[in-house]
Amino acid sequence: MQNRLSPAVAFILMLCSLFTLPQVATAATPPTPSPVSPAAGASVTAPFTISWSAVTDPSGIVAYNWEVSSSSNFTSIAANNSTMGATQDTVSGLGSGTWFWRVQSVNGNFVQSAWSAARSFTVTGATAGALPAPNMDPPKGYSTFHPYEFVTLTWSAAPGAASYEMQASTDPSFPVSTSMSNSNIPNPTMFFGTADEGNYFARVFAVDANGIRSAPSNVITFSVFFNNPLPAPPSPLSPLNAGTLNLPVTLTWAEVPNPQPSGYEIQIAKDPSFQNIEEFDPQLNEPSRTVLSLTPGTKYWRVRSDQGDSSPTAIAVTKWSASGSFTVSQAPASPVSLAFTTSPLYSGDTTWVQVQLNAAAPSSGAVINLSSSDPNAAPVPATVTMPANTAWMQFQMKAGQVTTQTPVTITASLNSGSASAQLNVMPPTLKSVSISPTTFNGGIQVQAIAMLNGVAPANGAAINFTSSSPAVQVPAIETVAPGSHSVVFQVPTTNVSASTPATVTATYNGQSAQTQITLTPQGQPASLTLSPTSATGTSGSFATVTVALAASTDQIFSVSSNNPAVTLPSTVLIPAGSVHSGFNINTSQVSSQTLVTISVSGGGVTQSATLTLNPTAPAPSTVNLSVTAGGRQGESVSSTPAGIHAMVGSTSTATFAVGSKLTLAVSNGRDAIWSGACSSGGNKAKSCTFTLNTNSTALANVQ
Repeated sequence: MQNRLSPAVAFILMLCSLFTLPQVATAATPPTPSPVSPAAGASVTAPFTISWSAVTDPSGIVAYNWEVSSSSNFTSIAANNSTMGATQDTVSGLGSGTWFWRVQSVNGNFVQSAWSAARSFTVTGATAGALPAPNMDPPKGYSTFHPYEFVTLTWSAAPGAASYEMQASTDPSFPVSTSMSNSNIPNPTMFFGTADEGNYFARVFAVDANGIRSAPSNVITFSVFFNNPLPAPPSPLSPLNAGTLNLPVTLTWAEVPNPQPSGYEIQIAKDPSFQNIEEFDPQLNEPSRTVLSLTPGTKYWRVRSDQGDSSPTAIAVTKWSASGSFTVSQAPASPVSLAFTTSPLYSGDTTWVQVQLNAAAPSSGAVINLSSSDPNAAPVPATVTMPANTAWMQFQMKAGQVTTQTPVTITASLNSGSASAQLNVMPPTLKSVSISPTTFNGGIQVQAIAMLNGVAPANGAAINFTSSSPAVQVPAIETVAPGSHSVVFQVPTTNVSASTPATVTATYNGQSAQTQITLTPQGQPASLTLSPTSATGTSGSFATVTVALAASTDQIFSVSSNNPAVTLPSTVLIPAGSVHSGFNINTSQVSSQTLVTISVSGGGVTQSATLTLNPTAPAPSTVNLSVTAGGRQGESVSSTPAGIHAMVGSTSTATFAVGSKLTLAVSNGRDAIWSGACSSGGNKAKSCTFTLNTNSTALANVQ
């Protein structure tokens, strides 16, 4: 139906391409289907149905592929699709004119047949009741764009359209293989960019809820090249040659013909030649910028716009605009505004308080006095300090506990000037109650959470709960701890014989919140197996749960054990369509062999398995050392502490405590080359000292 492929179709074609490799080159080719309708040379209105004969193959037929082209040799494909075995499909999106189509089959080995003979047809117009073709407008701004410059396209809305599809190509025939296609566009406008240079053609289709396209719109053209001309820079609007202004200062300018996302950047300088830049703000979306802080004195500003790339390594940017100027007041700074990032503010919650001065603080900063009309509801510090050469700052304020809505005025004062703002502090209220998951098997325990706006007062917040179904056994009351935003609790449920909706209602201080859940009949576990069936120390195990038949919904079973030496999840989920799932069993150390029963329950049935926990073997307290002496005859090797005495040509073995520090030495003070548990690194040494932690061997080559 479309000149783009569904995921399933793309998968089939991918497999087809795989099966063209040499190892299956001898696979039998399936029969070629024959076109049936429309008849050769027929005149049709679009959309219309094509059909073909069914074919058979020993391996089965899994798909049919079809193509439409404006030429009988199919050098350029205008539309194509694949059906999952159906012998007809709907063709839409074709303009008036003569077209050709063909079809092939794909067998169970993913081998494609030869294409059928081409059959022609002529589209004479649109079928009665078909979506009207949209009318495309010229591109926004101009038609000469740069790589990565966003192009904005608009078109007329088509009554009955569920979405739109835009195609762009450097080929006016819009071949499927090389055209850009953007589908599921909800509104009659879009923007896109491309890295590829070229002269482009674009058109759009209206698409109905069934994916059937209208005839194509008119075709518009545009180009994308690195060396395309740049538009004129933005035009400053205000301030232009203003006098003295108080902060903040808002700069505005006229949009360029084709504004880009994050495309504007401004400079504010202390000199008209822009050698001393005080403020540089890039990546601005809107044609305005409010500057909060600037030092006193005369300022000059200008703006420019990014328009994609002018080369593979450079941005296409307009010239700087003409400059505007203004003067920032040198009068002593005083507050001009206060603002809150959160308003109203619930008890215990925090907001940023933003303070704006009319001029920047001096080099020593500025201490701003603060006051609150109700320090219990909205406490503020006595002062805050504005940093040097800055006119805007913010600080955090945490609301106190109130029992009723409380308006509070916050005032900032500096240099005989002041600014105030009012904030409403609200008592804690019920925000929400939720249960996860929202659909689950009756008979399991699920987790619920009730949340407040603000935090609970000093005595906590007691929330009442009710359920519309006795199968959902919510607690009567759960209490949010003082200073907390929420309480988490468990909700037991009972088995149900049919899908059972339930509404859980939470109530606090006269306000209510609800959540809807659905209980489904619970299946029954068929088996529980453990692998391995025994564990030593913390080695753990894995449990596999099976059901006799796959269910159409997720199945959740309760999991338990009879011994705290194992840690388990509270539930196990078997996904819809599956017959098994599993969970990890974490084990801890035991002092003696312990038998633990692991159980899985659901639908009135419990399956159990036994896990044997074995204690970890104690570490040995003694270890053995064997020393072999070689080399000069008549000499011997001994240990300190005593235990080893090996004559040259023999081996001596002794037992020592784990961690013993041993020194091996040759009689008569001779040298030896030591290796093994005690090594001299190939050098001669009269003795060798080491710590013995495991059963070990050493070799002394007496010199």
